[in-house]
Amino acid sequence: MKGNFTILVLVLAFLLGGCASQAPAPIAGLSAAAPEESMKWGLSQQLQQEGAGNSYRVMAAQGQGTMLELAAGNQGKIEYFVEIKADAAAFADIRLEFLSTQGGGRITFAAFDNKGNLLGETGSIFTGQLPSDTARQKWQDRRYYNNYQGGWIEETHYFSQLLADLPQAVSSDAVTYRLSVEVSEGQHALISQFTTGIDIAKAVALTPSTLQYAVNQGDWFTIKADVENQSQELLENVAVRLQEPYGYGLVAVDQVIKMIPRLAPGEKQCLSWQIQAQRPDSVNLNQPWSVGFCVNEVLLSSKIGVKVADTRPGKIFYVMTEDLEPIDGAGYAKAWGNANGWLDPKEFLGQMVFKAEKINEIAEKHGAKWTHYIAWPAVKAAQWAAGQSTLGEWSKVVAAIKNSVIQESGKGHEYGIHMHSDYDPYLPGNALSYNAAVDGFWANHLKHGWAHSIKHEGNFSDYNSRAGILYQYQSIVDQLSANSSQGQLLTARAGSFDFGNGSAQEAMSTNAYKKVGLWGSSDADGNAGGITSGEYGREIYFGAADDINAPAKDLLKLGVVEFRPTPKEPIAYDSQSASIMNKKTDQGMNYFTGGSSNIKPGVHAIVGFTHAMFIMGQTDWQSLEGGQFQALDDHLAYIKESYVNKGLLTFGTASELVADYLDYYTPQLLAVYGAKQSDRFGVAEYNIRMLGRDIPADANHIHSVTMKYPLYLRDSAYRISILKNGQTIYSTWGLPTPFNDIIFTVDDKSAVYTVKIYHNELAAKFITQIRSLNEKIFKKN
Repeated sequence: MKGNFTILVLVLAFLLGGCASQAPAPIAGLSAAAPEESMKWGLSQQLQQEGAGNSYRVMAAQGQGTMLELAAGNQGKIEYFVEIKADAAAFADIRLEFLSTQGGGRITFAAFDNKGNLLGETGSIFTGQLPSDTARQKWQDRRYYNNYQGGWIEETHYFSQLLADLPQAVSSDAVTYRLSVEVSEGQHALISQFTTGIDIAKAVALTPSTLQYAVNQGDWFTIKADVENQSQELLENVAVRLQEPYGYGLVAVDQVIKMIPRLAPGEKQCLSWQIQAQRPDSVNLNQPWSVGFCVNEVLLSSKIGVKVADTRPGKIFYVMTEDLEPIDGAGYAKAWGNANGWLDPKEFLGQMVFKAEKINEIAEKHGAKWTHYIAWPAVKAAQWAAGQSTLGEWSKVVAAIKNSVIQESGKGHEYGIHMHSDYDPYLPGNALSYNAAVDGFWANHLKHGWAHSIKHEGNFSDYNSRAGILYQYQSIVDQLSANSSQGQLLTARAGSFDFGNGSAQEAMSTNAYKKVGLWGSSDADGNAGGITSGEYGREIYFGAADDINAPAKDLLKLGVVEFRPTPKEPIAYDSQSASIMNKKTDQGMNYFTGGSSNIKPGVHAIVGFTHAMFIMGQTDWQSLEGGQFQALDDHLAYIKESYVNKGLLTFGTASELVADYLDYYTPQLLAVYGAKQSDRFGVAEYNIRMLGRDIPADANHIHSVTMKYPLYLRDSAYRISILKNGQTIYSTWGLPTPFNDIIFTVDDKSAVYTVKIYHNELAAKFITQIRSLNEKIFKKN
C-alpha cells in the first residue's frame, strides 16, 4: 500500500507541477590544490623564471584533477621542464592549453650532452614571434590567428623522431632530453599532463624464430620469439602478449601473456607459446592466419603467418529451391495457368498449394526437403481481393495457403520470403485491379522486384522501408513455421533477384537482411541483370557487406552468405529430364570428391532451381501426375541411391545449408534460436544453437553473442530469459529491443542454452505503458 501511495503522489506531483529543477553549480572555476599536490610537480627543481610579475600555482579543476598554472608578467618569462635520459624509446606526453592571444607560448624538445650543454632543440610556437631556424634549431609555426580556436593540446611525441632533422651529432652525443613549456610577456598556460617516459614497445625488439608455418587443423606447435632490450634503460615487468588472430584460427594452449620481470640493456630472452591450429585458413578467406605480438598492450610490427589445412571430410548439401508464386500464363508460350489475363483463386490454389504439396510429397518419399520462397505479398493481394469479391473463394485460398505452410513446414520444408513487392496493397505507388467478371486481380508486374520499389533501409516501424517490410513479411512466415524443426529461418530470395545493385544499394539490403535475422541470399548477379547460377566451387560464399556478387576479401567486412543454383546451366526441375539432372548432380559430386569417397573439406552445395508453377504434369497446367513430376521422382531416387545412402550427400533446406556454412566459416560465434520446445501458459521455450563449431568458448574465450528472438513475438513478448543448463544467466523486461536482439554471454559450448519468452499482448502493452510513465516521472529536465 505504501508503495502504491508513493507512486500516486509522484504521478500527481508530475501532472500538477512537473519536475523541480535546481540551478546548475559552476564547473569552470579553479581552486588552489592541497600543498601535497604541489610537491608532485617538482617546482623547486623544474621551474625557471626571468623578469617580474610572474606567478605559478597548482590548481584543482572539477573532474580534471590538478593542473599547473603558469602566468608570465608583462616583461616576464617562465619555463617549466622535465628531463629524461636520452634514449631512442624516450617519449613525452603533453596536455596543456595556452590562454592568451598575447605574449609568447611555446613547447620545446631539446638534447643536452654529458656536460649539460645544449646540442639542439626543436618545437612549436603557438603565440608570439617565430624564431628563425638554424642548423641546430627548428621551429614549427602553429600560431593562432584568431581568438576562438584555442583548446587543449593533447599529444605524444618521441624525442628521437623530433630531433632527427637536426645534425647527427645532436642525437649521437645526447645524454639528456628535455621537454619544456615556456610562457612570456603576459601569456598564461594550464598544464594537466607533462611527463616523459620510456616506451617499452619501442625499446623492445621482438624477432620470431620462424615466420611461416604450415600445419593441419588440430595440430599443436610452438611459436618462439627473441625479445631484446635495445634501449639504455633497465626494463621491468615487460608483458609480451601473443595476439591470436581474428576468427580464432589459432589459439594459445597456455597463457598468451608472458612476463619478463627484468630486461637489462642489450639483454635478449627467448619466449615460447604452445599453439593449437583451431580452424582451417579457408575460414580466413584462404589466407594464412596472422599472429601478432603486443608489448605492454602496444601492437608490434612483427607477424607470423600460419597456413592451416583441414584434413576432416567436408559436407555436401543437396538443396532444392523454388519460387512459390502464381502465374496466369497469358502471353506465354506455355499455358501455365488459365491464360485469361487475371490471377484467380484456381491458379493460386493449383500453383501455390497443390503443386507445392505434390513436389513436397515426392521429396519426402526420398528423404529430401524443399525450400519454397513464397511470394507472400501475393497472398496479401489475395486478402485484398477477398474484400472486393462477393464469391468467398479468395478467403478460402488465403486460408488454404496458410494451412499448407503450417502443415508442410511442420514436415521439415522451408518457407522463406520472396519479395515481389508489386502485390503489396499498402505500398505507395502500387496498383491492384480487381475484375469481378472472372473473380481475378492484377498487379504491376513491371514493378515485380524489391529494392527498386523500396528506396531506403529504415527500421521495423517504417513499413515503406526495406527493414520494415521484411520484418512484416518475415514475421508472418516465422509464425506459420513456428512448429518447424528448423527453428530460425535464415534465408530469403528477393523478387526478380532485385536485391539492389551497387555498393550503396547492396549494403542497404544486407543491413536490412541482418536486422531481421536473415543470413542467406540467392540473388548474386541476378541483382545486376545477370545469371544467378554458378559453377561448382563458386556456389556458396560469404559476400562482402556491400557486394553480394563475389566472395568477400576482408574478414572484418562480411555480409550475408550467397548460394547459387548449380552448375552454371543449373539443375532445372521444370524443364530437364531425370538423366540431365542426374548428370549435373554427378558433375558436382565429382568436383567435391575428386571422384573418390572423400569429400573435400568445408561445406558445399548442389542447388536446384524452379518455380512450382512451371512444373507441368502429363496433361494441362493443373495436372499433378507424370511429366516433370515423374522426372523429379526419378532424379531424387537416383541421387538417394547413388550418394545419400552412401553418406556422401545430405538433403537439406537452404537455411540448413546456410547454418552449416556459418557453423564452419563464421569468424565470430553466432547464436540462432532452434526448434521450439514448448509453448504453454504464455511461455515459449526454444533451443539455442551456437554457430562456430571450432570456435573455443571457455574462461579464456568468453563471447558476447547476439540472438534474434522470433519476430512474430515482438508485440507480445514482455520478458525474456536466457538459460544455461536450466539456470537463468540473463533476463530482461526491456522489450521490444530495436531489432529483436538479445545479447548474452557464452563461456561453455558444451552447455545447453535455451531461451524462454514470456508473451501476452495485453501484458506487453501494459508494461510498455508503465515504463513510459516511469520515464516521464523521473526524466531529468
